[in-house]
Amino acid sequence: ADRPEAQKTFAIQARNLARLSKEGMRIALGTDGNTPWGPHVEMADMVAAGMTPAQVIVAATRNGADLLRLNDVGTVETGKSADFIVLDGNPLEDITNTRRITAVYLRGTAVDRAALRARESAK
Repeated sequence: ADRPEAQKTFAIQARNLARLSKEGMRIALGTDGNTPWGPHVEMADMVAAGMTPAQVIVAATRNGADLLRLNDVGTVETGKSADFIVLDGNPLEDITNTRRITAVYLRGTAVDRAALRARESAK
């Protein structure tokens, strides 16, 4: 966007994030926005700031769960809740592929996304 003040602020944030990541600081995804796609935008911003897509995925999953002390989520492994998404694109090639969600599983059970959309539309 042609908004010099926004670009200046992003540049400062990007430099800070890149430096913290380079120095080995544990980074977790977080947003104070209330839009459903906010985390996806944040992940793209983190890659634009210099983190790799793999680092961003770890920040959004394992690190976030660890920092919130949620021991049963954050990674896919035995003994943890099977909460995950199936994507129609590799986020390691392009982090925006996290937006290409094919299926959602909560506790190992597929979420009926069509039913959720219909219920929300009926409101």
